[in-house]
Amino acid sequence: MEKIFDLLGCTDEQRITCAGFQLEGEAEAWWKYEHETLMTIYPKLSWDQFKVAFYENYFPKNFREKKEAEFMSLVQGMKSVIEYQQKYEELHYFTPPHLWDDQGKASRFERGLRNSIGAIVVTQGL
Repeated sequence: MEKIFDLLGCTDEQRITCAGFQLEGEAEAWWKYEHETLMTIYPKLSWDQFKVAFYENYFPKNFREKKEAEFMSLVQGMKSVIEYQQKYEELHYFTPPHLWDDQGKASRFERGLRNSIGAIVVTQGL
């Protein structure tokens, strides 16, 4: 869904509306209740705030902590850049909020690249 939202240039409100529409069963019931609560806490609910609430409800804390540790120790190693990027994006959903902005994401991604590649990326300002 994230790729589609990015491609279409969806606002946070549009992302939340679409994601809420896609939920079914227990998740749909959770959202009907949680939506009002979150809107009271965050009158301008952001997509990131929605994701935090969703992940906290559907992924146990120990699972999130394990994935966060895996993300923080992720390095390219013998993987291709594409394989490293795919794993990075998979695990990024479980990272602390301070790594969600573009600068935080880029910095962490660069640190995990092999030295020979990372040096080129950094020196070229990519």
